[in-house]
Amino acid sequence: MLKSFRAPLLEWLRVPPEPSPPSGAVGSLRVFRAAPNFWRLQLFLWGLRQLSTLVGLIVALTLLRSGLAERLFSAFPQVRSYEPVILVLEILGLFGFLIQLPVSFLIARLDYELRWYLVTDRSLRLRRGIWTVEELTMTFANIQELSIQQNPWQRFLGIADLKLRSAGGGASLKEGQTGEETHVAYFHGVDNAPEIRDLIQEHLRRQRDTGLGDPEAVESLPEPTSRDSSDAVAAAREVLAEVRALRTVRGKG
Repeated sequence: MLKSFRAPLLEWLRVPPEPSPPSGAVGSLRVFRAAPNFWRLQLFLWGLRQLSTLVGLIVALTLLRSGLAERLFSAFPQVRSYEPVILVLEILGLFGFLIQLPVSFLIARLDYELRWYLVTDRSLRLRRGIWTVEELTMTFANIQELSIQQNPWQRFLGIADLKLRSAGGGASLKEGQTGEETHVAYFHGVDNAPEIRDLIQEHLRRQRDTGLGDPEAVESLPEPTSRDSSDAVAAAREVLAEVRALRTVRGKG
């Protein structure tokens, strides 16, 4: 039943089924999703919200029947009987509650299903949202901090949030805005946060090593076809030799 509503709703809202991969080497893409226990937590919170709404509705209708309506309508002497008004309010309240149950459930479910966490060897892309689709792309060159966060509910369910902080770049997700030229994004509700953190840290290390003079980056240069290109490759190899020597000295120290 959920699938029958899902496709037409996403088509009507013009939500793409999945985000396009961020820039990166072919074959390096890893796709992560929120864990099933994250949905169970969201479902539990949805149930609490519905229960509190129902309790509030019952209290309000009980107050109307206990004499509150009589005091409210005392300011309108032209109203001879307020019983029909109370009946209409009761019907509207109960009808509205019943109608919003499947709608709010569908929204909660789609919010879980439409959370995408894409990672390549150069960058990552996060997307979530139904009515308002929020997408954030970060290059590893800008990432400054990674941390894992867990509240008591998440620890009980074995899930966590991976938080990333970067400098500059594009706009951040609304929930992660800091207002200071830094942008924060989250891998919400994942059950393998340490694995994702280690993967990103490994890509960061490789990228920074390459920036310092990765042997593979230089040794894979094509053979020179002219004197200018020969001089450029020779200069690059000299820089590589100096970096290797510097690393050796640091290693011995």
